[in-house]
Amino acid sequence: MKSMEVNIALDPVNDGASIININVEKKDIGSLIIATNGERKIASLAETVEILSKLEKVSYGEFMGDSKYIMIINAEKILTLETGMYFIGTAVVMKDEGKGRGLDLLTGDEFDAAATEFASRLVTLAGNGQDFSAYEIY
Repeated sequence: MKSMEVNIALDPVNDGASIININVEKKDIGSLIIATNGERKIASLAETVEILSKLEKVSYGEFMGDSKYIMIINAEKILTLETGMYFIGTAVVMKDEGKGRGLDLLTGDEFDAAATEFASRLVTLAGNGQDFSAYEIY
C-alpha cells in the first residue's frame, strides 16, 4: 500500500502532493457483488481475484439470459428442488464481450445493467412460513 503526502502552505512553488506509495483504483471499474436479497457493492480487481481464487474449485457460472453478463456462484450453495435449481446467496458478476479474452470487469453503467439482469431472474421461494428471494438457475 502506498501513501500520499499533501502540503499546502500557499506556496505555488512547493505546494502539492508527494506520492510516497499510493495504490490507485478506479471506483467505476470492478465486478458486481450482488446478493439475492438485493444488496450489492463493487469489488476492485484485487478483491475480485481473491474471491474467484477462493471459488476456483467450487464455482458455477452462467450467462444471465442473452446478456454479456456472467454470474459466478458457489456451486455447493445451489438448491435442487422439484421445480428446478435455485441459488440463495451472493454472486460475482462480470462480463464476457465474446472476443476470446475471457472475463472482464464491469465499468460505468454496466453495474446497473448487470444488477437489472440479475434481478430479472429472481423468484420467491416459500417454505416453513418464510419467503426467500432466489436466483433461478437455467
